[in-house]
Order: sequence, then structure tokens, then C-alpha cells
Amino acid sequence: MSCTDRKTFETTLDRIGRGDATPAEAAMAIRTALAAEPSLVERVYDALRDVTWRTLTSRSFGDELPNWFDVIRHAAALTGGKTGGGVAAKMLAFADLISQSARFAELQPLEEVLNRKHTKALLTALAGAGKSITNIALMSILGLRESNLSRVTGALQGTGLIERTSSGKEASFTLTDRGRQVAKKLNIDIKDPGTEREWWHEAPFPIAVWEADGRPVGANAAFYRLTRAQEPHALQAFDDWKISLAKAALEHRMASTDTWRLQIDDVMWIQFVETVMPDGRLCLLGSDVSVTMKAMSDVEAALKIAQEAEARARREFADTENCLVAYQSANSHIRNEIMTVAARSNERVRDVRHAWVASAEHVVPPALLAVEKDLGAMQVAVRDLMVPVHFVTHHGKPVSGWLDPRQIVAEAMSTAKDLYPSTQATASFGSVPKVRGVVDTMRAVLSHVVILGTRHGAYDFHGALKGSNLVTTVRVKTPDVNPHLDPFQAVTTSGLGYCRAIVETNGGAFQETVSGSDTMFVFSLPVEEANPPGRAVGRAVRFGAPGKATKPRKPTSGSHR
Repeated sequence: MSCTDRKTFETTLDRIGRGDATPAEAAMAIRTALAAEPSLVERVYDALRDVTWRTLTSRSFGDELPNWFDVIRHAAALTGGKTGGGVAAKMLAFADLISQSARFAELQPLEEVLNRKHTKALLTALAGAGKSITNIALMSILGLRESNLSRVTGALQGTGLIERTSSGKEASFTLTDRGRQVAKKLNIDIKDPGTEREWWHEAPFPIAVWEADGRPVGANAAFYRLTRAQEPHALQAFDDWKISLAKAALEHRMASTDTWRLQIDDVMWIQFVETVMPDGRLCLLGSDVSVTMKAMSDVEAALKIAQEAEARARREFADTENCLVAYQSANSHIRNEIMTVAARSNERVRDVRHAWVASAEHVVPPALLAVEKDLGAMQVAVRDLMVPVHFVTHHGKPVSGWLDPRQIVAEAMSTAKDLYPSTQATASFGSVPKVRGVVDTMRAVLSHVVILGTRHGAYDFHGALKGSNLVTTVRVKTPDVNPHLDPFQAVTTSGLGYCRAIVETNGGAFQETVSGSDTMFVFSLPVEEANPPGRAVGRAVRFGAPGKATKPRKPTSGSHR
């Protein structure tokens, strides 16, 4: 064989190794070359080795793989008797690799891999980054565990769309040329790091970006203006940058786990929000929150003023309450003094009247009788109307005792007629037995209802014991003095509103009803025990927990009956 023919065979074999020949062309050329020049076995081996390597590394598992399998097995058969089987065995190994690749392509076709879950999302992340992304970042972006991510990346590696590189225990992935072609067919935007400018430079907001390990990537001009960075602008490592900024700040506040605020000067506050981007980088978004912080400061100042005002009001209330206690003590003292003077005066009048009756004339002047009557009425009124009833606060358990509602109402009615001679009011408490309850409260309510009610149109008082309550019904007619007021307004302005407060504060009830042209007010006071007529006190009917009884007070001499 001439040198020209050998050179032609070598060129044809080189063309096969470069991948420029079809399987049919390669089979014809190899068969012809080995038949004409057996010494070309090594060149045939090199060509088929290159075909196998190119197929495996490029992942170009097309429909021609079975044909290449046949070509390589045929070449091994032709070279078996010429080289003693060594080269042929290597060629058969190439054939096994091609066969395995064909089976992989058959079991995992590209369309089926692309339709798997997370495949397109991973391709989109790699194409958008324009560079390699670590497996840790991909797990964060796709929300996958390491085992699931390995299945996705393994399938894409098998189809030749991505390639894997390792650095220690950390793996990174990037798109291959074939992966870029497939991404374009899927209308996935591919970023070219060499021609595209980083996106944050176009953003109108202050933004800075660091790698996941804290290495600086870059920041836009708005970020440097916000942080008042000096030129030339250079972004520090993330931890160093935070320390430098914190040292220059007047105050630091954490709004949340990923949001923090710094006071730069007396007026300016800036806020930063941290977030992890899809490519695993750390992004920091800055903003000027001076107006918001000024509003918060104003609210805090107003709240402080309100709290101080509340504390001051509480102190004033306590002082007022102390004054009320002092007033009630003084009022009780004055009441006792008035009752003592009235009783003493009444006693003297009675002594004068008895002496006058025993004299020769045996006639008591009417004026003296009127004075005695007025003094008695004043004594009853002072005793019952000026009683200190604590219905705001109790500094101890209210004192319970026995009292006769019929007697209290009779005395109050007699006093009312003495004070207001023109009154025609009547009272009906005949069936009400003695009861046990809070003495001061019940006496004050019954006396106020009768004495003050008769002055403002109350003309009928009816009492009854209903269950465990002493119920007093008051009938009021339209007032003559203030005809523009309805009966309830008239009675309330007369002081019976005080009775209502006492009743409701001590567990009682108040009700207003209309009966014809009259208005009826019903006061209901709870009692602890009742003693029906003819029954001993010790065998009284109990309604609730017994109260601590007090010794009955001796009637003051000269009390009006």
C-alpha cells in the first residue's frame, strides 16, 4: 500500500474520532482500512475510543447509539485475530459502555426527565444565576432535602444538562452547553455574567448583596448614600460591615429576627431587612424610616404623659377617698352632736311641759308643744338621713342586725308629716316582720324613701317581704313644682337617686313602672333572716349566711314616736 492510501485511511479514521462520520460511514471505512492495512488497528482503536468518550461526556444519547454499538463490536471482531485479542477486548468494553448509555437513554428519555417535578425549577435557577450554585443553595431555593435534590441532579447529569463540581464536602452545579440549548427551547431566560450588569444596580432602592459565607458581592449607589459610605465605595464582609455600622450608630433596635433599625444621628433612622435570594446569596434592603420612628417617639412620649396622668389621677383619687372618709367621720360626729343637742333640748322641753302641767294653770302652751314636736322630727331626720353609708368601698364587713321596718317607716312618716304638714301620704308596712340585714343601709333607704319622697309627690308607700327581699313600692304623682319633669326625674333630683345607688351597690334592685297617671318605683333590698309575727327571734326564717349581730342600740331619750 502506498503512503497516499495510508494517509487517506488515517484521515478518514480521524474524521470518525472527531464525530464527523455517521455509523454507516464509520463501519465502511474501518472495514476497508483493516482489510488493506492491518497495522492501522491502533488508529482504529483510537478513533473508537474518542467516539465512546465524546458520547459519554456530552451525554448525547441519540438514536444512533445502537448503530455505534454494532460498529464497535464489528471492529473488535475484525481485530481479534490480528492482535491476539488485547485491542479487541478493549473495543468490546467500549461497546458495553455504548450499550449501557443506550439503555439509560431508553429508560430515561429527555422528555420524561424534563417533565419530572423540580427539574425545570432547577434549570431555571441555574440559568438565572448564570454561574454555578451550591447544593446547599439549591436545597434552599427548591425546598428539597439532600436525598431528593440528589435524585433530581442525578437525572439531569445523566441527560447531560448539568455538570457537577466538588470543593471539599460542598458540591456545585452549572448548566452544560446542551443544558443551555434545552433551557432556550423551554423559554428559560439564561443570564450571561460576562455581558449583563448585576440587577441591584438598576434597583431604585438601597440594596447590598453578599455571598452565603459573608463575602461581599456588591451594592448600588442608593445603598452607599443611605449608609453615608465614604468614597471610594467598597463593601466589607457582612459581619465586618455590621460591626462598623453598629459602632457609628447612636441606638440599635431589632424590629424582628430579620429586620433591624439604627439611629445614625439625632434625626435619621435607617432600617435593614435581610433575606436569602434564590441563588443562596444574602440580600439587604435598606430604607429611611426617620418619619416612622419620629411618629413612634411621639406616641411613646404621649403614652408616658398618659401614664403619668393616670398615676396622678390615682393619687388624687386616693386623696379624695381619704377626704371622703374624713368627711364621713366628721359627718358622723356632727350627726351625733346634733342628736345629743336635740335629745337634750327635747328632754328640757318635756321637763318644762311636765312642770307646767303640774302648775296651777295645767295648760301647756301650743308653741311649746310645737317646739317639742319639731325637735323630735329633727332628731329622727338627723338620725336616719345623716347615717354614713359606705357604698363606694368597704373597709370591713358591713354590720348586720335586727330591725323593724314598720317602726322605721312609721317614724319616718311621722317626721315627714311634721316637716311637711300638707302631705297626705300613707304607708302600709303592717304585714312586714322584723328582718335581719345591714342596719345602716336598710334604715337609710327606708327613711330617704319616705321623708324625701313625700316632699316630691310620693303619696303611697307599700312594703312586703317577698322571698329573701324586702320590697318597697313607691307611688309618685306628677310634680306640681316642676311640671316639666316626669316623676322619675323629679324623684331622682330630690335625692332618691342616692337610695337607688345604695340599693344596687348592696345587692338590691330598682325598677320603674307606670300605673295610669302615676309612676311606681320598686326598691328591693336583700335580707338575711325574717321573724314573722308570733315567732321568737331565735327561730327566725334564714335566707342566707348569718351576719354578725350587734347589740340593739338604746333609744335616745326624747326620740320622736
